[in-house]
Amino acid sequence: MLSSEEIRSITFEKSMRGYRTEDVDAFLEQVAAGVDQLNAEREDLEKKLYILAQKVEEYRSEEETLKSALINAQRLGENVIHEARIKADGMVREATGKAQRILEAADEREREEKEKLRALEAEVSAFKGSILALYQKHIKALSELDDSVEKVHTTVFGPEDQPQPEEPDMVEPEQQAVDEPSVAEVQMEI
Repeated sequence: MLSSEEIRSITFEKSMRGYRTEDVDAFLEQVAAGVDQLNAEREDLEKKLYILAQKVEEYRSEEETLKSALINAQRLGENVIHEARIKADGMVREATGKAQRILEAADEREREEKEKLRALEAEVSAFKGSILALYQKHIKALSELDDSVEKVHTTVFGPEDQPQPEEPDMVEPEQQAVDEPSVAEVQMEI
């Protein structure tokens, strides 16, 4: 391609019937100016193209960095999720074990309390039995005491001197029986 200087330095031979020199020179000047302008635009575009090529390279390197960062972030996220699942499973197992131990302890305590209750019930039953036996002995001793007192009176005073029992104050026999509980009633109450 011709440069603007080469275009300006071109000369033509003169002939008789040729183009006018001023017109040719003006046209050559116009062509040279157009070439200068095109060269300037080309240089400007080449500079821009170079800058754009650098930017594309930067973007490509950043793209690789971003890809690797995204891959690393994805791996990290997967690791975090995996570790969280493992930790959650461990926590669930631990909580299940703890709940199981609590239930077992509660069952054991319930068994112990039931055994204590049975022991207390047996003690209460034995106590009732001993109280009832003691009461029966007491009643028997009182009965024997009444018989002994009567014998002593008979021996000391004789049959004619024995004091007569006082008559009760018009209490009906049924009411008197109600006031003095029988052994069977005492056993039922205990």
